[in-house]
Amino acid sequence: MKAFIYTLIVSFFVALWADNVYADAPIRKKPKPQSKTSCTKPRGKFTVSDQIEYHVGVVAGQNIATIKGQKSDSQDVITGLMGGVAFQAVWPKGFVVQPEVLYSRKGCIFSDVGVRYHVDYLEVPVKFTYRLHMAEVKPFAFVAPYGAYAIRLIENGNMTSDDTYSKQINKMDYGIGAGAGFDVWKIQLSFKYTWGFVRVIKDPFPMSNRVFTVSAGFLF
Repeated sequence: MKAFIYTLIVSFFVALWADNVYADAPIRKKPKPQSKTSCTKPRGKFTVSDQIEYHVGVVAGQNIATIKGQKSDSQDVITGLMGGVAFQAVWPKGFVVQPEVLYSRKGCIFSDVGVRYHVDYLEVPVKFTYRLHMAEVKPFAFVAPYGAYAIRLIENGNMTSDDTYSKQINKMDYGIGAGAGFDVWKIQLSFKYTWGFVRVIKDPFPMSNRVFTVSAGFLF
């Protein structure tokens, strides 16, 4: 819980700093129109980069996670918090790219042996989004490949040592997510399901992360 709170605080100040950087950036003056010649660029013509909007913000939410694979009937879901900072580039015609840097808690409950695993990750997803413009509400859908690194393993409420959890789980994880949501003003609400591709538990049977996430963000 403390790690999650610290992550949100740091993310908030990073977002404020980035917003001030954008706000303080010098405004480029448009060059004066040249006399009309055969090589003069047609008036009113501009590049796609002139239309890209950049935003930065914070995001937080709830994970409902488990581990699935062969012989996974005894795994139950477990909840965990996620949060961090998001960067957004909005292209014309509704295309959006949104990379994020997140603290994300995943894991599962092995009900047959009574073991609860919480695995804390530093995760970097990149959302490739298509967004519709419908008045004030802008619905969107996205796919989001991600990479993650496990920074902590908590077993039955007890934090394990680095050597112990290195023997039990693979620290690196990657996969893909898909979801949908909507933007209202500067607020973003979304739902995402994530499939991990890496065998999380070092076990004879391949089992990987499965996570359903509900999140809210505020973009400056």
